Amino acid sequence: MATPGRTAIGTPASEPAPRRELAVFTWKVLIVAGVAALALFLWRVSGTLLLIFTGVLFAILLQRLTGYVSRFTGLGHGWALAIVLLLLVLLIGGGGFLMGQSIASQVDQLREQITTAVGALPDSWRERVTEQSRNWPWMSSLSSFASGLAYMVGDLVVVMFAALYLAASPGVYRRGVVLLVPPAGQDRAREVMDVTGEALWKWLIGQLVAMAVVGLLITAGLWILGIPSAPALGMIAALMEFIPLVGPFLAAVPAVMIAFAQSPQDALWVAGLYLVIQQIEGNLVTPLLQKRVVDLPPVVTIGAIAAGGVLFGILGMFLATPIAVTVMVLVNLLYIEDKLGERRHFPSS
Repeated sequence: MATPGRTAIGTPASEPAPRRELAVFTWKVLIVAGVAALALFLWRVSGTLLLIFTGVLFAILLQRLTGYVSRFTGLGHGWALAIVLLLLVLLIGGGGFLMGQSIASQVDQLREQITTAVGALPDSWRERVTEQSRNWPWMSSLSSFASGLAYMVGDLVVVMFAALYLAASPGVYRRGVVLLVPPAGQDRAREVMDVTGEALWKWLIGQLVAMAVVGLLITAGLWILGIPSAPALGMIAALMEFIPLVGPFLAAVPAVMIAFAQSPQDALWVAGLYLVIQQIEGNLVTPLLQKRVVDLPPVVTIGAIAAGGVLFGILGMFLATPIAVTVMVLVNLLYIEDKLGERRHFPSS
């Protein structure tokens, strides 16, 4: 004979429906709260995550260059990495020294031009400009600039050390990430990491080639036009080419301003030069590179740059495209292939 609360075979009776509904609702609330807490945590540490992602990009560059040097010279991974680092230090240090000298001379020239322009103003205007310059809170601005520079140097140190550790022992960190995945999915995790790394490397190669081409063309064009600081402006154009669509317009601003200080006609010639070179890069260089590198849809690129700039500022704009590449790879592998069972379309083989 069955007793209250138990079935005829002696097992506990099923839980009342209201209690089951309360348990399900409680679990839903906890899941939502957990997701919200995780999103808030990621948002608070987003700056650190972007720096780590920058370190990963630089580590991919170092690791690939190290592999090429190792195969060419027969040296071990450590010695090959040391050679790559030495060459990069010499390249960046030499370029920074030349750019610093050019910028210093340009600043002196610009100061002289501003002084001459102020002296040519009418007396009432010159007195007003002089009075405004005296009241300008230069100490506060200098303090803000120094603080921002200190933060930038600190971020650069974090990126460099992260990249060095990742490039020196990539297998250690790769195994650590794979161990976070259940054993049944570890092979797939390795494949996803390999495809993502290859896609980011292809994107880096295409970006570096485009940057070099734009920098050389801008330098040569400005030198022909007789614009001061052509190498420095060419380097700025090459660096800003890292930001698709928006970067070339930002790079043209200082060049046009310097040219306008010489004459309005020079400013028009410089603006036309940047426009022509941007058309060459967009219609000739980039399409040729995209046959062998990662090709993101334009809408994805524009949306990523806009979102990165709004959410994370200038660093978000710089990293918007590689982050979009990573997201596209994950969506294609983990959703289109694994969930939908269809063939992935990105990155192209």
